Amino acid sequence: MTASSHVENYDQSTYWTAPARNFRSSARLHLQHFLYQNTLGYLLEPFVEKAVTAAQQPLKIADLACGNGIWLTELHTQLAKNNVTAQLDGFDINPVNFPAAVYLPAGVSLQQLDILATPLPAKLLGTYDVVHIRAFASLVGPDSDLTPILTVASSLLKPGGYLQWEENRGDLFLVEAPTPEVSKTACERVSQVLQGGLKAKGISNAWVDTLDTQLMQFGLQETRRLAHHKRPQDYKGWTEDYLMVWEELAALFPPKADSPDAPLSREAWVAMFTAAVKETEQGVVVHQRQIVTAVGQKPLA
Repeated sequence: MTASSHVENYDQSTYWTAPARNFRSSARLHLQHFLYQNTLGYLLEPFVEKAVTAAQQPLKIADLACGNGIWLTELHTQLAKNNVTAQLDGFDINPVNFPAAVYLPAGVSLQQLDILATPLPAKLLGTYDVVHIRAFASLVGPDSDLTPILTVASSLLKPGGYLQWEENRGDLFLVEAPTPEVSKTACERVSQVLQGGLKAKGISNAWVDTLDTQLMQFGLQETRRLAHHKRPQDYKGWTEDYLMVWEELAALFPPKADSPDAPLSREAWVAMFTAAVKETEQGVVVHQRQIVTAVGQKPLA
C-alpha cells in the first residue's frame, strides 16, 4: 500500500524558510556538499572552468540558494591555488546558515535574497561569468516548468556566461540491502510514502533526465549533460543525509488523537522511521543512483 497521508501537503518550496532550519540543516548541507563532490569530482565543470579562467579576470560567479556557502568557500580555495581572482557571491532566501562574514575568505559574499522574487536588484543583472545551481528540484512544481529558474539565471549571466546546474531525481529512492537476509521493508515503506505524496501533488522530476534539452529549448547554447554515478562507498553517507530530512517530516503527520482517520498518523510515521533507522544500522542504504550536471552558455547577442 502506498499511503500518502498528509505528506502531500508538504510545501517543498517553503522548506528552507521554515523556523526549523538551524544548525542541523547546515550540518546536513555540509555532508551533502562533500557527497556531491565525491560524486562529481569537480566544483566547476571542467569545460566551464577552462573557458572562464582563460577569459579576463577577475571572474564573477554566483551561487543561487547557497545555503551555508560551502560550495563558494571551497571554490575560492581551488581558484586561489590556481592564481585565479574571483568575486564569489551567494544568495539565499534564509541567512540563518550563513557563516559570520569575518570568517569568509576575501572575495566571498553571502546575501539574503529571494532569487525568484522580481525584480532582482539591477546591479546584479548581466554581471556573472558563471551562475551555479544545485539541488533545485524542490522549486519545480507539477508543471515541470523551469522557465522561472532559467529566466533568473540567464538574467544574471553576462552574454557568453555559463549556467551550471547539478541535480538528482528527488522523486526516486533506491533501497538496497547488503544481503537478502537483511530486511529493508521499513526503508521501502518510507520511500513509498514520500513518493506517494509527491505523486498525489502531481510532481515528477523526470525533467532532470533531459535537463540539457530544457536548457537548449530555453535558448542557451552549447548545452550538454553529464551523468555521474554515486560511489557505493558513499551510499551510507547519502542514506544518513536522507534520514536527517525524514526525521523532520514527522511534523507533517497529524497525531492520532487529533486525526484518528488519517491514512498515516505521526506516531505511525515515527515508528516507521525508527524501524528504517534500525535497518540502516544493519547496512541497508537509500540512494538516488546518480547526479546530473547540465551546462549551457548564454548567447553573446
